[in-house]
Amino acid sequence: MEQKKYFYILRGLPGGGKSTKAKELAGGHGQIFSTDDYFCLNAENEYRFDAQQLGPAHAWNQRRSLEAVKASIPIVIIDNTNTTVWEMKAYLPHIKLAQSMGYEILIEEPETAWRFDIDELVKLSTHGVPREAIQRMLNRYAKDVTLDDILA
Repeated sequence: MEQKKYFYILRGLPGGGKSTKAKELAGGHGQIFSTDDYFCLNAENEYRFDAQQLGPAHAWNQRRSLEAVKASIPIVIIDNTNTTVWEMKAYLPHIKLAQSMGYEILIEEPETAWRFDIDELVKLSTHGVPREAIQRMLNRYAKDVTLDDILA
């Protein structure tokens, strides 16, 4: 019997618990793909965000996560903020390929009590995302997104 495969689109605001949720979902068999990893400079994971590199960073993350699907990694997790449907649509080729390969496609969000509490998010953001940036993300955050919304 073939092992069940999962493709997760994880979404949530900085500091809301995405990374913790991603690790839970990955267990010992999954791979987590975060655009933030592009900005980790060394073995100590020193993070240095550069907005001018955001396009290449997303392309890099999309390439390596697509390769994971092609390699039939059993659990593939896209760990980005994905605040809007159009951001998730960037992974449409991944979703379609994953579906054709028997993956179950799931959209997941952290269920922390503070996931929409701007003060807590600012305090808990591991990369020091400014309040104004988190507020902009919160203002545009699409709630109750379904797979059909992304496929449309």
